[in-house]
Amino acid sequence: MEEQPILELRDVVKDFGGVRAVDQCSLRVMPGAVAGLIGPNGAGKTTLFNLVSGAMPPTSGEILFRGRRIDGMRMHQTFELGLVRTFQIPREMKRMTVLENLMLVPAPQLGERPWTSWLIPWMVDRQERRIESQALEVLEFVSLSHLADEYAGNLSGGQKKLLEFARTLMAQPRMVLLDEPGAGVNRTLLRELSAGILRASVERGITFVIIEHDMRLVMALCDPIIVMANGAVIAEGPPSNVQQDPRVLEAYLGSSFSGAA
Repeated sequence: MEEQPILELRDVVKDFGGVRAVDQCSLRVMPGAVAGLIGPNGAGKTTLFNLVSGAMPPTSGEILFRGRRIDGMRMHQTFELGLVRTFQIPREMKRMTVLENLMLVPAPQLGERPWTSWLIPWMVDRQERRIESQALEVLEFVSLSHLADEYAGNLSGGQKKLLEFARTLMAQPRMVLLDEPGAGVNRTLLRELSAGILRASVERGITFVIIEHDMRLVMALCDPIIVMANGAVIAEGPPSNVQQDPRVLEAYLGSSFSGAA
């Protein structure tokens, strides 16, 4: 029996007035994969993320997550199903510590209701200690433990990307959509981020789909690679195949791509 994809798009279309940003897009992502989504600027990659995550509805077509249709759902609904996305620009709480940024993620929390702190303070305290323990474990996982008490606004750009990644892990997701995790990140932190993604995939069973323009990162990290151009998927497969696909070379990457690996 064939394994069911964790994410499937069937003939998805997104129109903005007279402009078609996503054009009859169909793809499948299998559980546990670290899939790369690449293509030229304007190919429709971020729009596709917005459709899958629930930031906007498709014009037509179907989006299935773990066999369930999610097209038309809002972001908080897809989040509750275990589908989490990040953005090109990290959205950390600048005036809170790194640890506090992580502790905000799990929901619902007893301490969010004013009366619980009066009536069942021991339960609030127990939950808070459990969340703190989970946050510290995640910080250790992404090599940010030494910055637990630092204000998030003081982090470097690369450290903020690691923090964003850590916040997704706090949500205990089934799938993470990462939007350009390598942008503005130095090579040392990029290696740490890549290692964290691979570990999360293997050890935690998390599936990743990654928009990225750094071809060295994509070739080393992702399999399969899905290529978009003009709103449609034009190629997909392992890096070695995509690298040599004439449609990919013609549409986007050119001869420089063939040596990217």
